[in-house]
Amino acid sequence: MPAAAKKPDSISPVATNESLTTLVGQAPALQVLRKGLAAETLAGAYLFVGAPGVGKGALARAFAKAAACLDLQLDPVDACGTCASCRLASTGNHPEIVSVFPSGEHLQIWQFWDRDNKPQGLLSHTLSFAPAVGRRRVYIIEQAETLTESAANSLLKVLEEPPPYVLFVLLATHPARMLPTIVSRSQVLRLQPLPTDELAAYLYSDLEVPADRAAMLAAYCEGRIGQAVHLASHPLVAEEIERVLDFADSLPEAPRVRALRAAEQIRKLATQVKALIGEEPAEAEEGEAGATGKERAGRRQLAVVFDLLVAFYRDLLTLRVCGAEGRIINRQRSARMLRLAQTGSVDRWSTCLDALLLARRRLDANANVTLVTEVLAFTLLDR
Repeated sequence: MPAAAKKPDSISPVATNESLTTLVGQAPALQVLRKGLAAETLAGAYLFVGAPGVGKGALARAFAKAAACLDLQLDPVDACGTCASCRLASTGNHPEIVSVFPSGEHLQIWQFWDRDNKPQGLLSHTLSFAPAVGRRRVYIIEQAETLTESAANSLLKVLEEPPPYVLFVLLATHPARMLPTIVSRSQVLRLQPLPTDELAAYLYSDLEVPADRAAMLAAYCEGRIGQAVHLASHPLVAEEIERVLDFADSLPEAPRVRALRAAEQIRKLATQVKALIGEEPAEAEEGEAGATGKERAGRRQLAVVFDLLVAFYRDLLTLRVCGAEGRIINRQRSARMLRLAQTGSVDRWSTCLDALLLARRRLDANANVTLVTEVLAFTLLDR
């Protein structure tokens, strides 16, 4: 999942070089989709659910390409890659495979259906027309949990009885965040993270990521292949991770009187995290509009910093309990971290981990950022 050079338009054609054959993992979901493709028994709507970065988008794009293919291959079931439909999908110029992204924070009704002030609804202008390029029209609805109530209700009938040439693919983190009526009209496929060893092996063998870094990324991403591929391929990611880890390295031996300064440094680090959340640094600075956008971006960036600190303190706890034989995430720092681990007790590192996880939950609950970081810093520096 390479980082985008700019934020996507709310409605845009899909560009994909993925295929069902080249995807890594998700065997149960692939089996269901391939069976439907081969037997011509596809549902009208699918809902792919899973954690961010688990590979929902890659699977949706490969599935859409195969569903629209004019010469579907059967052994194994996959798009041919050479027909007119596949070529257009590969270049991002397929007019009948389209992704719909939230406009702002939500997917709005006017993105799907014409409204007096916004006569640009995608379905209003395309749904009634049979495909002219591929076998099907495919609509990929990204972040479907952000559908407004009016937008979700407007889709109920078309999801239940779509035209025979139409396929909807909805992507969401969890079905509980969506209207039950949307979920009930879709075939739900749950995507699971890869085992970290399998993901690390893929990063090492296919993307030529050094073994220690591949293991660290796989563990940090908890098996989410899309996130891991992005982190492995973006040139600034390694620099951002090292910056956060350098700061983490200074915390175990810092005096408690520096807690407020440490909290300030955590917030400053978060402003420097761009590649880790999939944004180009200059783009992110120019693209934020208004206080709400800046606050949202800041919370996402701070969450990444917290996640890296969680991995760091989990390593300290592992090394304190298991010694040099402990299996840690930040292997490239093992010698230094082994020494640091001995400066605190098991209880201390457990308390730090608990504090970080609590801070993460408070952040998700929209608690005051300054207060969250200050309370956290006092705990991390309490020896």
